[in-house]
Amino acid sequence: MHLTWHANTCLEAISRIGHKMSKIKGIAFDKDGTLIDFDASWAAGFSALINSIFPNNIKHQNILANAAGFNTATNKFLGGSIFVNGTTQDLLDVWLNFFPELNSEMVLEKSEVAFNQLEPVPLCNLYNFLSKLRTHGYFLGVITNAAEAPTLIQLEKLGCLDLFDKVIGCDSGYDPKPSGSSILGFCDAVGITPSEVAMVGDSTHDLNAGQNAGVGLNVGVLSGPASYEQISDIADIVLDNILSLHKVLK
Repeated sequence: MHLTWHANTCLEAISRIGHKMSKIKGIAFDKDGTLIDFDASWAAGFSALINSIFPNNIKHQNILANAAGFNTATNKFLGGSIFVNGTTQDLLDVWLNFFPELNSEMVLEKSEVAFNQLEPVPLCNLYNFLSKLRTHGYFLGVITNAAEAPTLIQLEKLGCLDLFDKVIGCDSGYDPKPSGSSILGFCDAVGITPSEVAMVGDSTHDLNAGQNAGVGLNVGVLSGPASYEQISDIADIVLDNILSLHKVLK
């Protein structure tokens, strides 16, 4: 049975999954929406991308935006959308359904340009937060459906790259989320079993990956585009954000 609750709920709820938390030795974090603010980090780059694909064609730009799950009026992404959950290739495949004439290499090149200067906006002081987890002996990893190289650059910009034992992107040699393959790769890298891992993420792909890998604890956070209703059924516990994780693990 899954336990779903907000961080400010009565703490007696923690005892119901205490046996799971006591076994945790490693924590695998999603990146976007979990460690960094999804909309603040990605919205500007996405707007630049669709504008570069169809310059001065608002109609076509809106089709790309709607297909990706981006609201151009609010500059926010929709929970469960292809841009939130999927890889760049997943997004490209969807766009090609609408515009078969698009050149895949051109779109990928424009995507690289649009997001090359992405400035990640952290959801908290990541160095302090992660350092505290390291002090308590947890192995730490990042499991993202973004590519590995830009992820490493972003974590370096945030000053916390050295705190992670393993960083796995969609192109790191494992099947991307919702497959559990990348989580198993993290386990192999640090020498623990899936039952000793807590998967922490804001999307259905994150938590489905946790289930598919057989993790010991599936932790959903509400700091990304997904709603409580979207992730609660596949999480063992739902927190407002990662800052509540210290309290839970105690």
